[in-house]
Amino acid sequence: YSRNKRNKNVLIQKLLVATLLAVVALASSNVLKPKGSFELLILHNNDMHAHFEQSSQRSGTCTNDDREAGKCYGGFPRVAHVVKEARAAALNHTGPPVLYLNAGDTYTGTAWFTIYKWKIAAEFVNALQPDAVSLGNHEFDNGISGLTPFIENLTCPILCANLILTKEPELQAERNLMDSVVFNINGTKIGVIGYLTPDTKVLAIRNDVEYIEEVTAIKKEATRLKNMGVNILIALGHSGFTKDLEIAEKVEDIDLVIGGHTNTFLWNGTTPDIEKAEGPYPTLVKQKSGRLVPAVQAYAYTKYLGKLHILFDSNGEIIRSNGNPILLDNSIKQDPEVLAIVNRYRENIMIITEEVVGTTSVILDGQSCRLKECNMGNLIADAMVYTYASEYRGYGWTDAPAAIIQGGGIRASIAHVNSPANITKGDLLRVMPFDGNVVKVTINGRDVWRMLEHSVWRYNPLRAPGQFLQMSGMMVEYDFQQPPGKRVMKVYMRCGECLNPEYSVLNTTGKYKILMPAFLSMGGDGFSVFDDLPSTPLHYDELNCTMNYIEKHSPVYPSTEGRIIINNLDKLKSSAATLNLSLSAVVALVFSSIL
Repeated sequence: YSRNKRNKNVLIQKLLVATLLAVVALASSNVLKPKGSFELLILHNNDMHAHFEQSSQRSGTCTNDDREAGKCYGGFPRVAHVVKEARAAALNHTGPPVLYLNAGDTYTGTAWFTIYKWKIAAEFVNALQPDAVSLGNHEFDNGISGLTPFIENLTCPILCANLILTKEPELQAERNLMDSVVFNINGTKIGVIGYLTPDTKVLAIRNDVEYIEEVTAIKKEATRLKNMGVNILIALGHSGFTKDLEIAEKVEDIDLVIGGHTNTFLWNGTTPDIEKAEGPYPTLVKQKSGRLVPAVQAYAYTKYLGKLHILFDSNGEIIRSNGNPILLDNSIKQDPEVLAIVNRYRENIMIITEEVVGTTSVILDGQSCRLKECNMGNLIADAMVYTYASEYRGYGWTDAPAAIIQGGGIRASIAHVNSPANITKGDLLRVMPFDGNVVKVTINGRDVWRMLEHSVWRYNPLRAPGQFLQMSGMMVEYDFQQPPGKRVMKVYMRCGECLNPEYSVLNTTGKYKILMPAFLSMGGDGFSVFDDLPSTPLHYDELNCTMNYIEKHSPVYPSTEGRIIINNLDKLKSSAATLNLSLSAVVALVFSSIL
């Protein structure tokens, strides 16, 4: 706990300094261009998560009412429009040269990707014509076999310098997967180096990719490019904003860091919509030498497009950098060519997604499932138990009376205003976009305890990790006053091979059978506790289970029932609130003084 607190304090200090440095950059933005300088416009986005068509204000489905009211945001056609305009201006010399870069996680997030996988992702990315993209952790969601054709079919390089691929020859053979790429723009060499969080090893479906720590790998590649005469170096990757700041600080040769993964929203001045700024754009990081290195992200879901102007001197050092993301609202036109691709897919997708599965009398909350018991998690876990029990033919009502699903596997809420409201297949595809069958795992009580400890090992109200478990047939009580590894206080398990389902205290030497997504059974999200345990893959996934359950039980009205009790959460929340308030107060104070 104390280490996390120190890390948060360090992050506060870095961001406060960065805010003040941004003010200096803004104040100097009217300086005339020195002789021999080089101006560059960087357009960038990250974490697009298959939002190929425009979305609602909160990045859900853009309904017909939203469309008619002009309240839709983002989408690839709007991104394409802005990028094409900027490139046209560069060609006719009314604007600076342009680099358009993407920092990963094109995969996963809408029914569009769930249905069409890598094919639709490749087609839409190619339609945007980025100069380079980095890998994101979600690019591994369909395994190596679901990633390699995406890489093969991209018309731009995909970058990552910190992978060790000797045990994944199929991925190692991809010529379009590179450590870096060099662009020659008007005689100036610009190198772009990719990176990806090593956490992908536990966030993705298990594979044999190994990782080098980001700073170490980028330093090595930056040195190689410098020795080739490349003066301007950009790190483009997907490790989260804290790591972006570390790269900017510690890699001496880097001039700019463009990141993703944490969906960080940076902004100067009054924000244009509902997102709250987490720092200035760009956030400037001071290296030991005194150099200032900008770091940027552009939120997520194509709602914004980062726009950064940079002026370099003749030696490739930054004279100034300034800008703000562009809010891609209804005022931004949609490129007709990319819109035509959207419309071509949309008809078939609507046939699938508009199928009504059942109804709900309550809001199905999928947003809080990484932090506490949520009724969407209860619904899905109950549905797994119900579907399995419906086919069970042994003694009692089932031999697998418990089920779990990780909070990170629940990607959306269903919050329609009517009651009872229709639940469509499209709604459920947004909630559960991942592939993989349900698996029955046999586990002893001691390992059940270990499983639950791991569920809250990295619990953080600010950046809630996906490993927090939702459950059915189990009850757990946590105490967050205790350190990680000692937070589980009580566990109760429901009996299955019994005539009257009751809960009893977990028997640490007993045997239990638990249903779970295949991702967890293979050690996903760091659940190594399941390694080498007896398991049986079933013929359905959690999506099928949930559809089946809703069809049989509509209208559904799942509640939160005390399956997960968290004590002393206020201590974690208070430290998180202090971090948010400290940063927000300084940002507001500094920027109010210059506006």
